[in-house]
Amino acid sequence: MKTFSFVFAVFVLIVSGTLLSADLRLVSEVGIHTEAWKALIKDFTDQTGINVEVEQIPYAQYFNQLLLSYTSGRGDYDVPYISLLWYPALAKAGYISPISDIPGSNQLNFDDIPGISNAVIDGKVYLVPFYQELGGIVYRTDLFNNPEERKKFKEQFGYELQPPETLKQYLDVAKFFYRPPDLYGVTLMGQRSIHLVTHFMQRLWAMGGQLFDSDMKPVFNSDVGIAALENMKEFFKYASPSSKNYVFQDALSEFENGKSAMAEIWTTALFYANNPDISKVAGKVSFAGFPRDEKLLGAKLPMLYITWGFAISSSVKDKEKALEWIKFATKPENEIKVSQIGCIPARLSALDDSRLIEKLPWLSMFKEAIENCIPTPLYPLIPEGQQILSDYLAPNISDYLSGVKTAKQALDDAANGVYKLLEEQGYYKGK
Repeated sequence: MKTFSFVFAVFVLIVSGTLLSADLRLVSEVGIHTEAWKALIKDFTDQTGINVEVEQIPYAQYFNQLLLSYTSGRGDYDVPYISLLWYPALAKAGYISPISDIPGSNQLNFDDIPGISNAVIDGKVYLVPFYQELGGIVYRTDLFNNPEERKKFKEQFGYELQPPETLKQYLDVAKFFYRPPDLYGVTLMGQRSIHLVTHFMQRLWAMGGQLFDSDMKPVFNSDVGIAALENMKEFFKYASPSSKNYVFQDALSEFENGKSAMAEIWTTALFYANNPDISKVAGKVSFAGFPRDEKLLGAKLPMLYITWGFAISSSVKDKEKALEWIKFATKPENEIKVSQIGCIPARLSALDDSRLIEKLPWLSMFKEAIENCIPTPLYPLIPEGQQILSDYLAPNISDYLSGVKTAKQALDDAANGVYKLLEEQGYYKGK
């Protein structure tokens, strides 16, 4: 026992000494896009002489451990790699500093990052995205390009089979490929969770609706909202019966196994679906931005946007060194260099690289989609954002999907609950 204690103590001293000797201490989740930017560390140190150490924490524990480090005053980390959804709370608490206040931050070329407006509070940038993704349609190119399928589709619907641009086309394609039990028209995520809410939100935006008005009052229970919810339910007719219990991983598995023609999912799915080691449809998959109402073709509408990026802790001793890392990691050439490991570059200029497009052809469609939408976070960037989706929208939408409530009743109940929540938090004082 004494021997074990001595060895453990030596181990702790070695690890602590390594961390203390580092010029920059980074922290991140365990994930594929973290592995991408980690591949840049050696080059960064070689070029700058700045030593970097990285601690990775499983996603489920990451935010709480990061928060504990800040609240305890330990100052364990200089540069946290975090979700867009987390940074407002950290900024409001004073745990991270405005990156745009640091001399030299203008070299980051914020205009090259399409979702950068989401990372701004009071005109100051707190987060620099490294990777990004959209919610859209992942589809089977082998089915869409098949001459026989194309012929049959045109005979049945009177127009060419193509990746859907409108909600009507999307529904037509889902109907056409609905051939249970071997093939379903679309894969959806119907479990009572935030995943289910994304299907409603995408349709709400695609029909010209919105979640809140300018005073943060919920307006998603409008006529447009009801139509969006009804449209969502219609699509479940052409999904597998199991889809009502799916979350992201279940939906991804179904699509990878060739059981559906399309999946309404996030673009990260393409890295998995195109991996021949795990997917039966590898090399036969592409992407389309989320379809919209035909009358709104060409309009810039919100589309589900997810990003992770680098922030700078307020406690960091040398903000210039922290900035040097962010500038290096988010250079277009470096984002291009590591994107194949498992992340989509956050910069538009990186998405234009011909070598990258040759290896990941679907990036052209992704770039077109993100240039022609308003990149919008999974939930409002307020402290109550996640609660709005998980405690009010998800259960009520699930009740509608299962037939417990009408579309109007479900959305009215959700809107009333959200209104009371935000009223209690003081959002409507003086309004």
